[in-house]
Amino acid sequence: MDLETVVKKRRMCREFLDRDVPQEKIDRILDLALRYPSAGHTEPQEFIVVRDQRVKENLAQAALEQMFVAQAPLVIVVVSDTRRSARRYGERGVHFFSVTDGSFAAMLILLAVVNEGLGACFVGSFYDEEVQEVLGLPEAIRPIGIIPIGYCAEGPREFPRRSKAQIIHRDRYGSG
Repeated sequence: MDLETVVKKRRMCREFLDRDVPQEKIDRILDLALRYPSAGHTEPQEFIVVRDQRVKENLAQAALEQMFVAQAPLVIVVVSDTRRSARRYGERGVHFFSVTDGSFAAMLILLAVVNEGLGACFVGSFYDEEVQEVLGLPEAIRPIGIIPIGYCAEGPREFPRRSKAQIIHRDRYGSG
């Protein structure tokens, strides 16, 4: 698919078919995710691929009981090794750049998923400490997002969007 098509087809999928995702698709998705930009080329992002049902269920519980996480055939958890950002940027690296870099990586995953004919959802509502415990992560490895992935079982939902005039500003904020 061309980029415009991928971007326009991207949506959040919260219901998945009971169908496995071939490893080749996940390999292609992760290959693209590895191309995320990072502040100062610190590359703090890492990806944890989860197929184990019990671990998915525990992640769903840690994500405020969003059980569709456990329904997906697999989950990719984007994590940030905040020590890598901190070495160069101190506290700003820990609290801003590591999250921003993780968001870039997550978006690449979401777009690559569409390109593979799959569905996904970015889950950002979770208890950090619980996700760290479920995955056995040290304190410095911060979870950024949980991304359940699979073949989408639900049709696209339309949401109203703000107009370009409400979003795009020329010269200064609010000048239209």
